[in-house]
Amino acid sequence: MTSRSKRPSADPPQSIRSARRFLPVAGLVMAAWALLPPYSGPALNTEMRVEVADHVIPALVMTTVSVAVIVLGRQRKEPLPTLSLVAGALVLLAGLWMVSTHVPLVAQATRGEVTWSATVYHAAPSLAVLALGLVWVVAHWSDAPS
Repeated sequence: MTSRSKRPSADPPQSIRSARRFLPVAGLVMAAWALLPPYSGPALNTEMRVEVADHVIPALVMTTVSVAVIVLGRQRKEPLPTLSLVAGALVLLAGLWMVSTHVPLVAQATRGEVTWSATVYHAAPSLAVLALGLVWVVAHWSDAPS
């Protein structure tokens, strides 16, 4: 029988703690940005139900988890570490969803079926959400239960 080694219980550096506090606010900003393309910018010939699935639902997920982390963070000195990791994973999942649903749009742009300006306007938030989710998960990875 082998014993599991425990992680050191040292606090993360100040830069990581600062980034952790900023992540839920960035989540709210990114959620607002992700929500904009169906209602503004260059138009695409896309059904509204597709736009809701590609933009609105991921934005609602990000808003919900960001608000939950902010509210719980104010009630406590810092939110539960596992909650923050799960919140980051949900943002990462929203980003993966958004990127995957915009791959066909990029393919259409390469064939000249839609303009690049509309493609970039609709797809850019998905890459930003994916990056935010990745940063969020990495910032809280050390909090994962062992």
